[in-house]
Amino acid sequence: MRLFVTATLAVASLLLGSWSPVWATPSPRWVTAWSAAPQGPSTVSGSGAETFSGYEYTLAAQQLVPPPAAFDDQTVRQVMYLHFGGGALRIQLSNEFGTQPVHFGAVSVGLRAGDRGADVAPSTTRPVTFGGARALTIPVGRNVLSDPVDLAVAPLQSVVLSIYVPGPSGPATVHGNAQQTFYTASGNQADSSTGFGFLPHGDTSTPFTATATTAYYWATGIQVAATPSPGHQPRTLVTLGDSITDGFYSSGDTNRRYPDALARRLLADPRTNNVSVVGEAISGSRVVRDGIGPKILDRLDSQVFSHPNVAGVIYLQGINDFGTAVGQLPAATADEVIRGYQQVAAAVHARGLPIFIGTMTPAGDLLKPAPYGFYSTPDANAKRNAVNQWLRTTGRTVFDGVIDFDQVVKDPLFPEHFALRYDSGDSLHPNDAGYQAMADSIPLEFLRRISGS
Repeated sequence: MRLFVTATLAVASLLLGSWSPVWATPSPRWVTAWSAAPQGPSTVSGSGAETFSGYEYTLAAQQLVPPPAAFDDQTVRQVMYLHFGGGALRIQLSNEFGTQPVHFGAVSVGLRAGDRGADVAPSTTRPVTFGGARALTIPVGRNVLSDPVDLAVAPLQSVVLSIYVPGPSGPATVHGNAQQTFYTASGNQADSSTGFGFLPHGDTSTPFTATATTAYYWATGIQVAATPSPGHQPRTLVTLGDSITDGFYSSGDTNRRYPDALARRLLADPRTNNVSVVGEAISGSRVVRDGIGPKILDRLDSQVFSHPNVAGVIYLQGINDFGTAVGQLPAATADEVIRGYQQVAAAVHARGLPIFIGTMTPAGDLLKPAPYGFYSTPDANAKRNAVNQWLRTTGRTVFDGVIDFDQVVKDPLFPEHFALRYDSGDSLHPNDAGYQAMADSIPLEFLRRISGS
């Protein structure tokens, strides 16, 4: 469980108090507008060979177009696409998987200038403070939440977060598969509005390289202070899962993951435009056992229940339990995954929240196997189909609803395969059109329940 260190301002509490005149503007309501699940070294192997994200993967892939594993006297500049707007921000940073305390000399945030590059829009750079101080040290295993930052943001706007690391950081807590270029510069450039001197990292020219070479560092959440309206309270919807929720093989720098597409859909509909969608996904993660990142029950407190004003969950996971990566054996049984699903549903319902689950999407077969052949064996496909059948029947009584993602993206003539128009090319992950189709397929009644409309 994460332990949040939240800076509070005594002056604010004195000013706000419990009384306000009837004509006062409603108090803002915090929701999460962007998130990235933190990762670190593989929990099951020291080789790093089976890991597609995290510190060990970074070391193994230095000859590709690697994200750095650690930083020293550098400013790390990252771009975040916000799914909701508000009048102020709070930044969450994590050293959950670090091996030493990490010190940051300065942190700043600003609106991105244009759709590319590392430039900050003029006059929008704001210092980010923690307990009133710009510099902070985060102990190993800890997370921090900043003071409110006076910066108004619009829905679907990108912000630029700059973190100055004055000394050796040690292995950085990371979210692999960011699908977003990030930048570094020598020295303290946190408050610089220009991108001059910042070097881009990650090759986003293809979905494959965007997946393999991009990452987010230390940043795990951005919250916004949204203004409620009568009967229309801002809320957070958590999309929880593995690489398919993470946008694996979506186009880099274009925000084409299915949670991005869902956020745009919700904001366009006045019945659901009070809901912010956040992605809490780890590529390679699993239901039953630790894989790349902790098993799902060990992620709920930090990646679901910690969000402000969370109103519901959409969950998609299980494919990695059957097509497990080399070094992460044994594979789970269908019954084990079903029991895991039941435990997840019970935990979410115990918090009074609805949870909707998606059926597992195709994984190829021996005629068209995924590049990871263990996902495409007859045994793996049989277990996937058994779990999907359970979801379509008994699972509807366990969860608040079932979203048949498999039915949406599969080839009707070859049901173990993605339809060609939705296949990224690896027979395991959707392409941009597939992610859009998934977002469009979620029943409106499920979304309206989360929105409270």
